[in-house]
Amino acid sequence: MGKDHEEGVEEMKEFIDPVQGDMLLGAFRALSGIRDAIVLVNAPVGCHWGINFIERLCSIRTSSAVSALRERNVIFGSDQNLRKTIEILLRKRKNRYLILLAGNVPSIIGEDWDGVISSLDFDIDYIAIDCGGYLGKMGDGYENALRELIKWIDEPKEKRKKRSVNIIGIPLDIPKGEKDIGEIRRCLKAVGVDVNSVFPPKSIREIKKASNADLNIVFGYGKGLAMEMEKRFGIPYLYFDRYPYGINQTKELLEKVAEKLSIDGYKNKIKKQEDIVLKTLKECHIYLPCIYDVSVALSADIFQARGISYFLNKELGMDVRLVSVTTSVGGDISDLEAFSKRIIFQGSWEKIKEVLEEEDIRIIFGSDMEKNISFKRSIPFIPFSFPSTLQISLVETPYMGFRGCISLVEAIINYILLYFS
Repeated sequence: MGKDHEEGVEEMKEFIDPVQGDMLLGAFRALSGIRDAIVLVNAPVGCHWGINFIERLCSIRTSSAVSALRERNVIFGSDQNLRKTIEILLRKRKNRYLILLAGNVPSIIGEDWDGVISSLDFDIDYIAIDCGGYLGKMGDGYENALRELIKWIDEPKEKRKKRSVNIIGIPLDIPKGEKDIGEIRRCLKAVGVDVNSVFPPKSIREIKKASNADLNIVFGYGKGLAMEMEKRFGIPYLYFDRYPYGINQTKELLEKVAEKLSIDGYKNKIKKQEDIVLKTLKECHIYLPCIYDVSVALSADIFQARGISYFLNKELGMDVRLVSVTTSVGGDISDLEAFSKRIIFQGSWEKIKEVLEEEDIRIIFGSDMEKNISFKRSIPFIPFSFPSTLQISLVETPYMGFRGCISLVEAIINYILLYFS
């Protein structure tokens, strides 16, 4: 971690944040939305509630199951249990795609899941990932799971679709996640770029055709997958360590993609989209001064935190006083010091609560984990990061991209008017 002990960065070295979770949760989040693949959590009885809970936390519909290991499986072996589970799930299916996520117990006892699968009397296309909790945290699981999907990507067609890209890394299960991807797709289309596939994917077909893109756009998670695709298929990639919130970060994304794909006249196309946003925001010009210097706290993974901190601070002039980084791949958070007075890196709820009591915070962007803190202190709360069960999104109101800028400004102003007028 950059500048571990410098003033302003507060780290709980011995605390494992329940918001972060372990590799199993990260891998499940990344892969559970693939409609035509079974995700089997190979773990003890009781882990089924975790699957149901994760489905409730977001709009992702999963095809998932748990092998329900028992104490006797730890003592006498779990091969038979796993074999029977897979047979029940897949024997009668025409297309047999399996993602096996091995939890702590089979990882520790050294279960031979590859041997079990190869001994079956029917063929399976499978990916098996060791997700023992001691191997890493949620961010590591998310990153590793996306990289493993290289095994299911087909060789590219002889003629690739020109000016097409894959979008990699933006989670589907954050508030507005699917709408955000739709907005990024729309913005790219406005400058003449088509989206070929999206990762996390929703189907096997989306995975298989990923090699037909001209370029991979990576937002935080999925850099390992992009590197493998560059090595195997010769597809270059652009890496962004923050999500595109607001006008400037969206413009940066589109400009870099257009330059990489040698698209002519892209600046005028981007300017047209920017002008639409600015014209819309003029309608609320009398309210914009009310958000200047308003104190904000936010809790999110590192890539969300970077993107929203920049937007709130640099574009809206808000005072970001606390950033709580819940999930990270790697540990360098020193760049956040340019936007926030205080930073908590994988800290506890008690630490967040303590800082909120010290600071005069007016709005919190966060997850369900910060909800009770905001309610008890009567601080306006905007559901923003994983996990969240506090809102649904039925219409196209993203947070990222050009239209997302309008949605965020609208939400912030409305909360301020509601709570402080």
